[in-house]
Amino acid sequence: MLEHRQQVVIMGTFRFPEGDAAAARVLGIGKTLRQSGYEVHFAGWEENGRPEDRCDEGKFSYQGFYYSSQNQFRLKRLNPISRLLKYLTMGVGAIGWLRRYSDENKIDAVISYHGGVIYLSLLKFFCWKRNIKLIADCTEWYDPDSLPGGKWGVAAMESELRMRLINPWIGQIISISRLLRGVYERKGCHVLLVPPTVDLADSKWVAEPTQGEREKKIAPRLRLVYAGVPGKKDVLRAVLLSLDALCKEGFQISLDLVGPSEAEVLTTVNGDRELLHRLRGRVIFHGRIAQSKVPALLRQADFSILFRPQRRSSHAGFSTKLVESLAAGVPIIANSIGDVPVYINDGIEGILVIDEAYESVIAGLRRALALDGKKLFEMREAAKRCASQNFHYEVYRDDLRKFIEDCQ
Repeated sequence: MLEHRQQVVIMGTFRFPEGDAAAARVLGIGKTLRQSGYEVHFAGWEENGRPEDRCDEGKFSYQGFYYSSQNQFRLKRLNPISRLLKYLTMGVGAIGWLRRYSDENKIDAVISYHGGVIYLSLLKFFCWKRNIKLIADCTEWYDPDSLPGGKWGVAAMESELRMRLINPWIGQIISISRLLRGVYERKGCHVLLVPPTVDLADSKWVAEPTQGEREKKIAPRLRLVYAGVPGKKDVLRAVLLSLDALCKEGFQISLDLVGPSEAEVLTTVNGDRELLHRLRGRVIFHGRIAQSKVPALLRQADFSILFRPQRRSSHAGFSTKLVESLAAGVPIIANSIGDVPVYINDGIEGILVIDEAYESVIAGLRRALALDGKKLFEMREAAKRCASQNFHYEVYRDDLRKFIEDCQ
């Protein structure tokens, strides 16, 4: 352990403590750092701290971590020019807070989860001036057409500038995937690979399977779950078409959707209301629910699903949904993309298919329908074991501690 409690501030484009997947990402890193002997303070860009996290002294605390909300995301009620300026300078106010905080507390390192070019440039200068180590946590490389304005929009150009110039200038990177690790290693950066992590000791993950789950036989019924908001990242249309076809053949299949509304799903199927009408009762919309309740719903499923298109973002990112499914002991049906096949062995922790096309998806579901209860239980055990070996936050304790010690 370290001789004294060095302090790390984790700040950037996340909504702490449970506002988005990014918050789960940095919380896992924070727990790893705390296990390594560091004191960790979060400064997310959410508007306010939660009332239930308020301490007697007016601070906010979550799972033993103090956090200070920076209110940097607010863009509403601004005219277009003001919105653009606010977007470009988002995060600058957080550096002002960091300056005041560092006047009263010795900070040894800052980890920034993403952020814009101006913010990161100013943060780099600030940390250099105060002899603070600066590390960039890199978890995405967006496709230009997925950002407002497309390829020549401000968001896309700023994203490319950050990925290609600003991050290498910072030079110290925590990467979420092997693709990003390779990109920055080739640029001579000091890089550590840390996938999304969870705390498997948290009560929401430790529930044991019931006797009914142990003895359950899938066929002819299959219960699937998808947790998240698909947008352009995930493919749901092929899944829904596959469900429709298999239901017509007489198979009993259901899909729990956690996150997306019916209107959002409708856009993923090109407005095909007839398809959703035929699947009524087979597709259950749960809407957005608290993160703490997701594991219990996941555990009710036989498989979670994750199909992503062949895009740069799919290879560069890493799905938190995959990690959460394995942590809940639920095997996954997915296409072989990015780092998925690194952790999912076909027929052991899940079922892998070649791509996200309809023919591949329905073939994967047919394989799932053919499984018996014994095989399903073995796959659930393998999923949990994979999570314990690869995604529990303590796994990266020594590597993360050494990485920060070696940072400049």
